[in-house]
Amino acid sequence: MSYIVIKIGGSTLTNLDDSIIDDIYKLKEQGYKPIIVHGGGPFINEALSHYNVEPEFKDGLRVTSEQVLDVTCQTLIGKVNPQIVTKLNKKGRSAIGINGMDAQFFDIEPLDKKYGFVGTPTFINTELLSHLTAHYIPVIASIGLKQGTTQQYNINADTLAYKVAEALAAPLYILSDIPGVLIEDQVQHSLCENDIKRYIAENHIYGGMIPKVQDAVLAINNGCTKVIIAAGSEQHIVQKVHEGQSVGTTIY
Repeated sequence: MSYIVIKIGGSTLTNLDDSIIDDIYKLKEQGYKPIIVHGGGPFINEALSHYNVEPEFKDGLRVTSEQVLDVTCQTLIGKVNPQIVTKLNKKGRSAIGINGMDAQFFDIEPLDKKYGFVGTPTFINTELLSHLTAHYIPVIASIGLKQGTTQQYNINADTLAYKVAEALAAPLYILSDIPGVLIEDQVQHSLCENDIKRYIAENHIYGGMIPKVQDAVLAINNGCTKVIIAAGSEQHIVQKVHEGQSVGTTIY
């Protein structure tokens, strides 16, 4: 059966609804292989506030100094990832937490130094995912390691989810704090590459949504079957997306 990649945004994680957990296990019971990728922006910001560090972003990416990297690693690997795994395992005891430092799961390439310790995935160990998903639901924290070094890097969770979906030729469900791509306050239920280019040129798609939809197109061109952006707060949203109900925005 097919892989399904589910990216859970930080805003959704702050109040992860039990219906999402139920939907994920239902997919597994049906023979699918769900894989979860998560970030944790709100949790990282809260942790940084204890050190009086103001979050800084450039081009939609968190500028990651050595101190910010330490806090990000502690937060994602030490707090957020175990919380998701624990919540999943209360239902079915199948979740396992991993990150880019485990079993050389993925390699990364550092981005421009203006972002600090931020990298982008260049290789996904699909053999590892095949072994894991035979028995478990992998829950992936977006921290990576440059192979051959001991240097950790912060990875944008959307980017990691796209790369995993590309490598597995899988669909990607992005659970966000928005109901989909909005054009003049209306959710667009489907978009193609030409639509996206036009809406960006007309400034209907702007800000942080630009890299999200552009990366979606790139992922689809590289093997991901489709990307669906939907509201993570909606009851049974994963089931609705999977069944093709008219929710969110599907990018083909």
